[in-house]
Amino acid sequence: MTATVQPRNRVAAIAVTAVLVTTLATGPAQAEDFRDPEDLPEASNQMVADAVRVFDVRDAVRAFTPNDSVQVVKEQVRRVDGDTLITLSSDILFEPERAELPDTAPDNLEPVLRDVPRAAEVSVTGHTDSVGDDASNQTLSEERAQAVANAIAAARPDLVLTVAGRGETEPVATEVVGDSVDVSARAKNRRVEIRYGT
Repeated sequence: MTATVQPRNRVAAIAVTAVLVTTLATGPAQAEDFRDPEDLPEASNQMVADAVRVFDVRDAVRAFTPNDSVQVVKEQVRRVDGDTLITLSSDILFEPERAELPDTAPDNLEPVLRDVPRAAEVSVTGHTDSVGDDASNQTLSEERAQAVANAIAAARPDLVLTVAGRGETEPVATEVVGDSVDVSARAKNRRVEIRYGT
């Protein structure tokens, strides 16, 4: 058998709680005036109304969907030896130490790939920072490059892709200077590069 609290008892319980909270909040001198529960004043509707705060979660809670918020950012586009090199930040694409892209990756890559000529040969190369061991970084860079290549193939099946990982062997920024670690340099080194000729 389960006990249920009747609405009248619930209001009374709230009222008593409100009176106790109000009494205790007013300070020790007044709290000492009520040594016996019968000394407590009768709970009025106003006392209960003043003690109850309404919180509407509909206005306070925002829905967050990672797939809608993650965007592939064309972080840097430059010319290198006659080729176009697009550098994508791994921090935007991947969670730390992971190689899975969000489902929206092919759609987000389309604008990045818009200028790539039809049937072009495109290399996709993954890079990591120097945190962790060489073998793990090599594997992670290969897996991330392959994940981006798969998304490119889904968005642009006409392209001819070559995929490679370089681990931590080709940094673009110095991560440690003296005893200081430069976290922004590490972030620059975590990247996937897309390169194609024109």
